[in-house]
Amino acid sequence: MKLCLIGDSHAAMLIAAHRQAPADETIAIFAKPGLCDADVTIQGSCLHARSPEMVDRLAGTGAPTALDLTDFDAVVIAGLAPSAFAAVRLQQDHTVAGWPSGDKALNKALRDGVLGKARPLITRSAYAAALTALTDTSLGTRMARAAPCPVAIVPQPFPSDALLQSDDAYPIFRRVVRQGDGAALAQDLTAAHRAVFDPLPHVTYLLQPKESLSNGCLTQAAFMRGGPRLSDGSAQDAGDVLHGNIQLGARMLDALRLCLPTALKTRSNP
Repeated sequence: MKLCLIGDSHAAMLIAAHRQAPADETIAIFAKPGLCDADVTIQGSCLHARSPEMVDRLAGTGAPTALDLTDFDAVVIAGLAPSAFAAVRLQQDHTVAGWPSGDKALNKALRDGVLGKARPLITRSAYAAALTALTDTSLGTRMARAAPCPVAIVPQPFPSDALLQSDDAYPIFRRVVRQGDGAALAQDLTAAHRAVFDPLPHVTYLLQPKESLSNGCLTQAAFMRGGPRLSDGSAQDAGDVLHGNIQLGARMLDALRLCLPTALKTRSNP
């Protein structure tokens, strides 16, 4: 199977897992940390590196700076949809009615006749609509729509639950977990992704394995510790909580190997 792997730094866990356990796939890599609209031009089914940084990164690894997606059996898109960080930033100044914290705030207001002033309420449907709009306009969605072949979406992993051990970093996530909102946040983010990707007939959206999750919206540290860098495969800094490691990459690669042959068969026998 000839695959094109498009993504940001979260593609590294899939690359490392494939190198450890190669199968019958050949993989062309079109990836860069922080890959964004400014780095690439999409013309029909063709991708062209646009920014000097993207050109230099691809050229430095011997990868082509332009790809035609019609040359591939399938495309894998890693990390280019809104992440849990986007989800918490979107609600950081609000209380979401329908989440545990929002229900608590509403019940208190109904009881006391006064709505708290700390963070204004936003309905869960409005929050979900905003997340869906972010997904619909994301680079990952644009890439998926440009691909003429089966596509698998691998979302950015939820951050490591090691962040709960810090008193300084990522206070928004600690607040979400403390208030019992983690599962609701993850559910709304996944629903927003699926609202965009599921209607696309050639796209499969892959969920992060349940056994890797923690506190609803985090990943167990064992699946994040020592995540590889995209540049050379060396381990991220010890305090990194953002990148999946080879253990998580292997599980996502197994899921890809299950879904893509079925997608290819469906494509050839509509």
